[in-house]
Amino acid sequence: MKRAAIIGLSALLATAPVYAQTQGQPTISGFGFLSLEVADMARARSFYVDALGMKPVFTISKPGDPAEKIAFNFSGDLRSSEPLLILIHYEKPNATQNRSTGAKVGIRVSDSRAAALRVQKAGFPIVRIAAADEKGPVINSVVRDADGVIVELVQLRSQ
Repeated sequence: MKRAAIIGLSALLATAPVYAQTQGQPTISGFGFLSLEVADMARARSFYVDALGMKPVFTISKPGDPAEKIAFNFSGDLRSSEPLLILIHYEKPNATQNRSTGAKVGIRVSDSRAAALRVQKAGFPIVRIAAADEKGPVINSVVRDADGVIVELVQLRSQ
């Protein structure tokens, strides 16, 4: 009985994308972007580009727009399927613009400790650096960007 239920569930899950497409529903392929308003675009770029290694992909804003908007990812390739980080800076902000929203950003890295030390060397605040001998399937260091946004540098390990 249990085996039949698992086989039935597997068959249902395997046909779900086909069912969604045949019913006129869009296929959702992944996470697209995260946008953050920043107080100082140059300082934010320094954190995400210089300290973390992201690359600018394209500028979204046009001349005359009230805000500068720049999209970044790690490859620098617009055609990449990786999510974009969009930094937004308003030239004449109102009281609620260019401020941290309390967002928390998670970035996968190959070595959490080394990434945090790189951020520290670039002059940004460190909340926690993973111990050199830390064990477990998830190792994380926690830093803050130029606007105080929490950024977790997450290293995933197989056990």
